[in-house]
Amino acid sequence: MTKKAFTIILSLILLLPVAIYFTVWDYYAINIPKWDDHALKTFIAEYAQAGNWQEKIQALFKQHNEHRIALTRLFAWLDYAVFGHLNYRHLMTAGNVLLLAAIPLFYDLLKKNKKPLFALVPIPFLWMTLAFWENMYWGMAAVQNLGVVTLVLWTLYLVINPKVLPFSIAVLLSLVTVLTSGNGLMVLPLGAFLLFLAGNRKRFALWIIVSIGEIFCYFYWYTKPESNPESKAGILKLAKGYMAFLGSFAESIPVLDHFKVCLFLGIVLFLVAVSIASTTLFRIVRNKYSVKFERTTDLFCLGAILFILGTALIVVYTRAGFGLEGLITSRYKIYSVLLLIVAYLYVVVPIRGSFLSPYITAIIALAVTFNVFSYHYHLVDAYNLRKQLVTSQFNWTFTDKSLKYPADTSFAANIVEKTPVIYDKWLPLIAIADRQNYAGSSRGMVDLYDKTTFTTDTASIRVTNTSFTSQRLQDSGVYVLLSSDECYYIFPALRTRNTSRKQLFLKQYYFAPGFYADIPFSEMDKGTYRVALLHQQGNETGILFKDQRVTVKESHKKEVKVNW
Repeated sequence: MTKKAFTIILSLILLLPVAIYFTVWDYYAINIPKWDDHALKTFIAEYAQAGNWQEKIQALFKQHNEHRIALTRLFAWLDYAVFGHLNYRHLMTAGNVLLLAAIPLFYDLLKKNKKPLFALVPIPFLWMTLAFWENMYWGMAAVQNLGVVTLVLWTLYLVINPKVLPFSIAVLLSLVTVLTSGNGLMVLPLGAFLLFLAGNRKRFALWIIVSIGEIFCYFYWYTKPESNPESKAGILKLAKGYMAFLGSFAESIPVLDHFKVCLFLGIVLFLVAVSIASTTLFRIVRNKYSVKFERTTDLFCLGAILFILGTALIVVYTRAGFGLEGLITSRYKIYSVLLLIVAYLYVVVPIRGSFLSPYITAIIALAVTFNVFSYHYHLVDAYNLRKQLVTSQFNWTFTDKSLKYPADTSFAANIVEKTPVIYDKWLPLIAIADRQNYAGSSRGMVDLYDKTTFTTDTASIRVTNTSFTSQRLQDSGVYVLLSSDECYYIFPALRTRNTSRKQLFLKQYYFAPGFYADIPFSEMDKGTYRVALLHQQGNETGILFKDQRVTVKESHKKEVKVNW
């Protein structure tokens, strides 16, 4: 095989995980705001109606929780200015492209260390996976949580470059990074530390001056958010959460206790990180390198590791109040995966000779396995999230039984682009079912309802089924429809993962039999509701009411204090 043909084949292999990533993203991504996304509508209204440039600057840079999210707001405004509406899929695209933008950095680092293109292959299989599903499908978080990591990596990589232009770009990127997410502030002390180790006094002094200015601007008019609960965990519990955070990439490994495997591999990765950091620091101080770029590689790897370990400390300390299980969730996994990649770079760069190819081949096999595990494990999360977003939008859109879209022509009500959703085809069927107890396709609906149990207490209604076996994806599945004299509510019946490895990997049975829903009364107005099941199966819809009713005596809507 010629060298050119081999390069083409490698390029296609490198594009494969990227193509899969964006294909899966496109299948489940939907233009519906999630949580903090709603704040971007307020921003666009404030920015568009600002009377002068000072008010526009204030709207762009004002605090959001503990963060400054100017980059996210800038993308949102550009999207609105170009297309006439805000589309959250466009924001997700921006964040996912920022995630992809880290791969050229790894390519450049490997190339300058005289490694073949083959050495890059494991990285996109680790980096572009469904493990990051929550950030992938969340407009604001995609830019903030994925973008800040790529921006920090590029800033640290360019700040230690001996040329003037890359350093100048690093200074500008540091400002963008700080205005992307709160932990982007870490790039300032890390950049200073790397410049100090590099022995460049002029750049070190300039970086310190710039950093002081950025820190002052960040904390000017800063107020401490009230939404995060204080952590009452002891040192041992915090250490346990810290290690699980570092090993969270392993959640998709098909074992029974996912937290324990994350904890164990987190301890291993922590020891690896400490070993890499101490070894590289020792080599940097000695400054005895046969090749100049080896020092740059050591400085970058040291900075990346300190960024990961520092972010882990911040997250565990501020989020432990939500519970340790939350520390291995999708939105934080990027740091665990990044630690894997840095460990790979640290080991692969020094390897020379004939052993290089077999070593990389073995790593590729592990990376592909991780990639497959991630998609199989987290597909259920993406499926459930889409259903939650769709039903939430239904519930806040239709406030009475007319099921007519609000005729609001105000500027604020028309900021977000109107996108067709699955419940558009349900609207006439819901009204029919409310009159005659059923509508649409009746195939299997009576059996489905009879095999579903409904239990209520003072705070919620629980819906469970253990026999439902459909493996259809996207919008297919079961929903719970509630009807009172005043309004309708729809809630998703969620699925759980199939724990049978044989069925999961050989037959692609992603879902375990059955479904469940735990619907809090705080999400509904008080009243007596008839309970129906809505079954979407491909293009067919069936709705069935029977005798089940639930009474909500009081409605205590949850209010979270925010600063936006």
